[in-house]
Amino acid sequence: MTNRNEGFMWLFKDKYTFSKLPSSEAYSGYLKSVLICANGDGTLAPEERDWVVGLAAAFGASDSLVAELKSYQADEDIEQVIGVAPPEANESRRFLVYDAIKACSADGQYSERERATVTKMAARLGISQDVVKRIEEICIAEAQLRAKRLELMYPEGSPIF
Repeated sequence: MTNRNEGFMWLFKDKYTFSKLPSSEAYSGYLKSVLICANGDGTLAPEERDWVVGLAAAFGASDSLVAELKSYQADEDIEQVIGVAPPEANESRRFLVYDAIKACSADGQYSERERATVTKMAARLGISQDVVKRIEEICIAEAQLRAKRLELMYPEGSPIF
C-alpha cells in the first residue's frame, strides 16, 4: 500500500470506520448524491461544490471523478441516482445524509428545499425523518464545536500561510 493510499485508508477508518476503500462506482454515486442535495434549492453555490470536490480529493477519489464533480450539473433525480447505487452503499447511508447536510451547509445556509431533497433521499434509503433531524443536530453541534476550537487555538485570528 502506498503512503497516499494508507492516508486515504486512515481517513476512511477515522471518519466512517471502513476497513477497506469503497469501489469507484460506490464513491461516484455517493458524491453525486451529495451534490444533488446541495443543489436541492436550485442553486449549487461555489462553496457547496468546493466542499464536495474537497471531500472527494481528500478521500482519494480518482482525478477523473474529481474533474467530473467540478462540472457535474447535479440536476438528476435523487431517487434515480440512489436507485443505482451498489449494495455496499447501504452500509454508509446515514453518513450519506450527514455529508449531504454538511455540503448543503457549506455556503452558510441549509434551505428548506435542500432539506426536502435530503429528506427525500433519506426516505429512499429507509432513514426516518427523526434520524435525519438527529443527524442535522449533530452537524450543528459540530459546527459550533469547530468554531469554539478555532477561537481557542487562534485567539488572534487564523494565521495566513
